[in-house]
Amino acid sequence: MLVIVDMQNRILDPEDKNYVTGAARIIPAIQQRLKKARESGELVLFTRDIPIEHKDESEELRQLQIVRELAPLPEEYVFKKNYFALEPEQLIEIRELTEARKEEKKRIEVVGVELSLCVLANILALQGALPEADFFIDQQLVAGNQLNEATVRLLPAFNIESN
Repeated sequence: MLVIVDMQNRILDPEDKNYVTGAARIIPAIQQRLKKARESGELVLFTRDIPIEHKDESEELRQLQIVRELAPLPEEYVFKKNYFALEPEQLIEIRELTEARKEEKKRIEVVGVELSLCVLANILALQGALPEADFFIDQQLVAGNQLNEATVRLLPAFNIESN
């Protein structure tokens, strides 16, 4: 399974408070990983961070859309979240999606942005829903503004593999 976290237009805009240094650099690599997942029929999930102030308003603002290069296909899943991690109901839905795909649960790769916040928070949440899975982060497929090196050092403590 491939989980792509918060790869939205706002992370590329230096004028936006959610701008992530290095996000543009990882898009081509994530694009290649996504292509591989699609070719092999791997389950692909996306998260979209919708700030709480937009929860009941227009969530379809350009800044909140997933970047064009990684646009989800109709058969892929997009989970909107209003905070760092997926909600319990969404985690139950993801667990149900994987029930019929036992192989998908064995190894889950998580990519995207903010490594020390959203990426890590979503892995920890997913570990609770899918405790039998092994989680992996390719450091070339994540970016963040702060605490990246410290987060990478912490990953083994959470049973998360990385390269």
